[in-house]
Amino acid sequence: MSIPAYYNGEYRPLEGLMVPIMDHGFLFADGVYELIPVYRKRPRCLDDHLERLKNSLAAIHIEGAPEEPVWREICARLIEQGPDECFVYFQVTRGVIPEGAPFRKQFLDGPPTVFAMAQPLPKRPDSIHAITREDERWGRCHIKSIMLLETVLATQAAVDQRAGEAILHRGNEVTEGATSNVFAVIDGRVRTPMLSLRILPGVTRKLVLRLMRENGMEYQEGRLSVNELRRAEEIWVTGSTRGVMPIVELDGVPVSNRTIGPVAQRVRGWYREYCSTP
Repeated sequence: MSIPAYYNGEYRPLEGLMVPIMDHGFLFADGVYELIPVYRKRPRCLDDHLERLKNSLAAIHIEGAPEEPVWREICARLIEQGPDECFVYFQVTRGVIPEGAPFRKQFLDGPPTVFAMAQPLPKRPDSIHAITREDERWGRCHIKSIMLLETVLATQAAVDQRAGEAILHRGNEVTEGATSNVFAVIDGRVRTPMLSLRILPGVTRKLVLRLMRENGMEYQEGRLSVNELRRAEEIWVTGSTRGVMPIVELDGVPVSNRTIGPVAQRVRGWYREYCSTP
């Protein structure tokens, strides 16, 4: 099936699209991205995703990107052409170095490169194993940057150990997953690391916290140590393509007897109910 895409003002199939060699995103990972899950042809938490995209663009000083109404139109057009359950991916780079201009890393005067596509949501397992790994990313993880080398390495390290996620930490302090936010039940209370420059403000994380509040479930945002995580009764991660994903083994040690714990089951149920709403 052809993948619907958008590139610099034109709607075209993904097949055959090419990035110019002199694009700042290709040369310097100079850009940002956003990913919106779609269920029953409805984008979920679109306002929050567009707000985060706006914040990421402002944080790295990219100007000239589409305004919010245009993003909404692009999203709607791609969803119309895509499957009922998919994700819409937006990417904006600083643009292409003009022909004949000097090779440079400083900011450009020309328009940014704008790309979007809609792809089917990947199939998700019922639960996954995870590993822990030292967080060696840069210091501005709150920006959804396309500079993802350490994320790729962390994800590959998890795959090499037959795990589905790498939970990152700086010293003894848990930050987030390579592609997710982290939750744990410790001494009967739901805990999650507090947002900071070291943590991406996950839209699914924000939704899960809202669903817990609405259903009267208490939680605590704050410091979470690796030692605390290792003795947690339950662990789960959240993300736009993962939803609420329970962790049943951490570094080879069972979590919740390798079963999905009752708190994760409740939270996942609320999330699935939200996603299934027409």
